[in-house]
Amino acid sequence: MQTVLIIVLAALLLCAAAALLLILFLVLLPMRRLTRLAETAENRDPESLQAEAERIGGAPGRAAKALIGTCEETVTRTSARSDADPTAEERYRSAVVDEIGASLMPRELKNRLANLTFSLKGCIQPGKRRSCMFYDHFFLDENTVCLSVGQVPGVGIAEALLALVAQTTIRSQLRMGRSLTAAMSDVNAQLYELGGQNSVNALVCVLSTVNGRFTFVNAGGTLPLLMRSEERYEWLNTPVYDPLGANESVSYRAEIMRLNQGDRLFLYTSELGEMKNSDGALFRDTELMSVLNRSRNLCRSTEGLLGFVQNEVSAFCESGDDVLSYVAMALEYIKGNRDFVFTLVRSVPEEAPLVTAFMRKTLEEGKIAPKDQAKHILLTDEMFTLCCRACGTETDVKIECAIKPEENILHLRMFAPMDGKDPLDIGSDASGGAAANYIRTHTKRAAFEAGVGRDMLEIISELS
Repeated sequence: MQTVLIIVLAALLLCAAAALLLILFLVLLPMRRLTRLAETAENRDPESLQAEAERIGGAPGRAAKALIGTCEETVTRTSARSDADPTAEERYRSAVVDEIGASLMPRELKNRLANLTFSLKGCIQPGKRRSCMFYDHFFLDENTVCLSVGQVPGVGIAEALLALVAQTTIRSQLRMGRSLTAAMSDVNAQLYELGGQNSVNALVCVLSTVNGRFTFVNAGGTLPLLMRSEERYEWLNTPVYDPLGANESVSYRAEIMRLNQGDRLFLYTSELGEMKNSDGALFRDTELMSVLNRSRNLCRSTEGLLGFVQNEVSAFCESGDDVLSYVAMALEYIKGNRDFVFTLVRSVPEEAPLVTAFMRKTLEEGKIAPKDQAKHILLTDEMFTLCCRACGTETDVKIECAIKPEENILHLRMFAPMDGKDPLDIGSDASGGAAANYIRTHTKRAAFEAGVGRDMLEIISELS
């Protein structure tokens, strides 16, 4: 028996050794040769590069051939342009930086259910003095979204590549399930190992769409501004740590807070605050908070807020040449007030019984009198009918209801893409007009608010 075990163990050891040798010769050595080729490609002739690529073989060899083709194309295009125009090389490098910047733009968020709980919009505003900037947003799971803004000072290809590496590394670390603190520490270590002369200023945040838990780490970024429940924007004075890649070991700590219904955050890069007016005053010191507070009654959507800031910046600067490039991102947390319960249905008449069942259960749990129950179920049905008409095509409708006995009111809201048109005004036929008239007559308040991709119809009704 012992002899058999020894033979089995020896066979396993031989298999393991063979596997290690295969990895060594098929992966590790070719990758090492590929790395050496990449480091020396710029100063070698094409024939020797091609010969070495043939010797590498496998997938690394195919990557080596693609690298050689890219180098040859870059040299050819740059040389041709340089012969015709002395500034062609500079323009070409700028074009490469712009292409890298375009690749940094995030894709549209696709989680429809989670999107109903928050509104998020980012932009890169071009200007005179550019730096390599990015903003990003992506889902970690169906109830968690990550957002970030960052910048690398400088305008060269190396800085643009560093921004790309930083954005990609942040994404990959968080998607591995790491905590925000651990992810930022690892990103910092990886960027430091690159050994460059530059670093990345970044603010990275994670939002739970279920309960509004907002976690963030500020690594050399600017201080964001927070507006609590329709009050005023204020600076979020929290610790700012070293930029990513600046020091070998940084003890990042995550800040945690809870967002409530209607809370808003404004994130931005430093150039927005560094613009000056004719008197030399900085936009950050004199205007930024004031502009955001003026926006509260002028533009409700996150997209409208960014456009408002852009216009105010243009008015602040003495001329268009004084406007700098910057990144800005606006976030509004929609779901979070525990007074509200909600359901999600489709915008088709067949879903009306589900809406009625939701309201009946909510009213019964709130111990609302039967007479009031009948009234508010009918109000909900009329609202849902108008929302379905306004949507035009089948889509999601989120219905929120809050019963507030201390104020003797019921607050009902419906969120759906209604093309920015008030359902209370578009019911021109008899049934639509009767529904709108009933809602206005039997409520304390009936209002519509247009948004970006998500509009809101709400009523506030008195309880007996």
